[in-house]
Amino acid sequence: MKLHIYKLDIDDFSEIDYDLIAINTTIEDYLLAFRINQRLKLTLSRGKSDIISVNKAGEVAFSRYGFEDEDQDLYWSLVQNQKWLETTESDSSLFDHAQQKVYLLPEFKNVDYFLKIEGAEFEEDEIQDIISQIKNINNVSAVFMVDVNRLKSKNNLIF
Repeated sequence: MKLHIYKLDIDDFSEIDYDLIAINTTIEDYLLAFRINQRLKLTLSRGKSDIISVNKAGEVAFSRYGFEDEDQDLYWSLVQNQKWLETTESDSSLFDHAQQKVYLLPEFKNVDYFLKIEGAEFEEDEIQDIISQIKNINNVSAVFMVDVNRLKSKNNLIF
């Protein structure tokens, strides 16, 4: 019997097939999802599971809203980027707590949320139209396109 060995190259799986839009705002995730739904005619809804990230501060759950557009073969995800994690010192009293801010994508510490669009590639004018629609949402202070090829922590966006 001859044994067959198959070799997979990790570069075969590293192709990026999504667009990423960064959003800065003071509003809560559920309200941002609602307003994006109104502007872009989507149906983002809270995911059954959050994105779990483990780092030196501990385990953190980032909220995620998703919408599958079967007609256009797209999947939209609104993902929280920042979260306050309450920590306790092991040698401190019961009431000594500290807070630490943790990030899904640490290289974008100034970004509150990301809108990830998977599936078809958009033309530049289509992305700019999406960005301008989001910019018109009350309490959104900044919206910009992220160059996903330059991301250091792109593995955090695999979900």
